Amino acid sequence: MEAIDLNDDGQNDVMDEDIEDHEVLEDSEANGGTQPRQVQSRRKVSRCWRKFTILGGRLSDGTTKIRCNLCRRFYFLNLRRNGTSTLTRHMKVCPKAVGTPRSSPKNVDMMVFREMIDMAIIEHDLPYKFWSRNTAASDVLKIYENEKQKLRKILNDFPSRVCLTTDLWRAITIEGYLCLTAHYIDEDWNLQAKILAFTAFPPPHSGIVIAVKLIELLKEWGLEKKVFCLTVDNASSNDSMQSIMKRQMHKDLVCGGEFFHVRCSAHILNLIVQDGLAVIGGALQKIRESVKFVRGSESREIMFQNCVETLGIEGDEGMVLDVSTRWNSTFLMLDRAIKFKQALGNLADAEASYVSFPSYSKWRREEMICELLRPFSEITDLISGSSYPTSNLYFNEVWKIECWLRAHANFSDPIICEMVKCMKLKFDKYWEEYSDILAIAAVFDPRLKFAYLEYCFSVLNQPSCKRRLAHVRSKIYKLFGAYKKNQRTSSAACSQVETQDVPAGYGVSSVLELFLISVITF
Repeated sequence: MEAIDLNDDGQNDVMDEDIEDHEVLEDSEANGGTQPRQVQSRRKVSRCWRKFTILGGRLSDGTTKIRCNLCRRFYFLNLRRNGTSTLTRHMKVCPKAVGTPRSSPKNVDMMVFREMIDMAIIEHDLPYKFWSRNTAASDVLKIYENEKQKLRKILNDFPSRVCLTTDLWRAITIEGYLCLTAHYIDEDWNLQAKILAFTAFPPPHSGIVIAVKLIELLKEWGLEKKVFCLTVDNASSNDSMQSIMKRQMHKDLVCGGEFFHVRCSAHILNLIVQDGLAVIGGALQKIRESVKFVRGSESREIMFQNCVETLGIEGDEGMVLDVSTRWNSTFLMLDRAIKFKQALGNLADAEASYVSFPSYSKWRREEMICELLRPFSEITDLISGSSYPTSNLYFNEVWKIECWLRAHANFSDPIICEMVKCMKLKFDKYWEEYSDILAIAAVFDPRLKFAYLEYCFSVLNQPSCKRRLAHVRSKIYKLFGAYKKNQRTSSAACSQVETQDVPAGYGVSSVLELFLISVITF
C-alpha cells in the first residue's frame, strides 16, 4: 500500500481550504477486507500535519501508523478518538525541529548533590535526616575539617600577626563553653574575624586551665608565634591566664608581651555603669513596677495601647523590662518609660489598681538619670562594633567618659552625685592610665595624631601632659624597633625606610601607620 505524504511547506497555522489531503481508509465491512476504497476527502487543519506522514490505512484496532518527517519517530494513534494532541506535543520536543530547545541529558553527580545537601544542613540548621543521621553528621564533620584546613593555610601563609579575643559562657544546662576568635586585616585591607574554636569547657575555669587550653588551640592552628595581643574581660581568672601565657610565649611576642594583654573596653564600661546603677537602684523601682503592671496581662496591654493611641504617641516599640546583666537594658527601660509618661498617667487615672505611677519629682530624677546614661549607651554601641576597626576609637571615648565624670562630680541631686562618685572609683581602677597600645592606635589615626593626645592630656591635667606624651612616644619607638628587627613578617619592608629618609615635617608615626595598623586593629 502506498503511503500518502501529508507534509506541507506552508507557513500558515491553518492550511488553505482549497488544498485537500486525501486519506486512504480501509473499509472492511463494505469490501470484505479485500480492496481499499477512496472515501470523501477530509481537510487536515492541524499544524502538526506539516511535519508528519500517515503510513498506510487504519489498522484493525482503530489506530493509524504515523511517522515524524524530521526525527523519523513512529506513533500508532487513534485519530478519530484522541485527535492530534500527541503529535502537537512531539513537535515541541522533537530534537530535529528548528527552534526547539535542545535539552541534552545531564548526569547528576550524586557526590556533588550530597555535598549541596550537607551545606544546606549547615547553613539552615536542618536536621540530619536526608540520608541517615550518622551519614549526614559524618559529611558535615568532613566539611568542617576541609574548611578548617583552608583557613589554617590562609592564617599560616598570611605574613602579619593576628589579634585574639576569647570568652567563657555558661549555658542554661550549666555547661561551660570557650570561644576563641582571630582578628586580622587581610591583603585587601578588609577586617576579618574568624572563630577558631567554640568548644565545651568543663570546670575548673581557673587561669592555668584556660591558659593551657588556649595555647593548645594556638598550636593546633599554627599561630603560637603569630599572636600580637589578647583581649579579655576583667575576670580574675583571665588576669592569671594572660600572665601564664605571656611567660610561656615570651620569646614569640612583640616586645616580650608588653602589649599582649588588652582589657575589653565594653566590659569595663559595663562595670562602671553597673556600679552607678547599684546606687540608684531604689530610684528606679517605680519604673520597674509600672512596666511589670502593663505587661502583667493582655487586658492591661490593650488598655495601655489605647492610652498611647489617644495621645497620638508614634512608634511601634513598647515598654521593656531591664535585666541585671545588661546595664543598657536599664537605659532602654528608662528611655521607653519616659516616652510613654503621659500614657502611663492616663492609665493611672483609668485603672485604680495601678498604684506605682511615679511622682513628678521622681520623674524628674529619672529623666536626669536617663540623660546621664545616654552617652554611655552611645559609646557602648560604638566600641562594640564588629564590622569596622575600633582600636582607634578607644582613646577618644575613654577621654570623653573621664571628662563626663569630672563634669558631673558635683551634681545638684545627691543620689546622682553618689552615683557619679562610684562610677569614678571604678573608672580609676581600670583606666587611670590609658592603654598604651590603644593610645598608639589613636596616634596612627590621621584625624587625631599626637596633637589630639596633647589636647586631651592638657584638658585633664596640664602639668602631666608632657610626661604622658613622652610615655606614648617612647612606646611607639619601642614598637617600631621590635618590628624593625623582625624579618619574618610583611612589615620587614618598612624596616628598610630609615628615619632620616622621612620628608621634613613628618614624624615617625607617619611611617609606622602603614604597618602597625594591621597588627593593632581588632
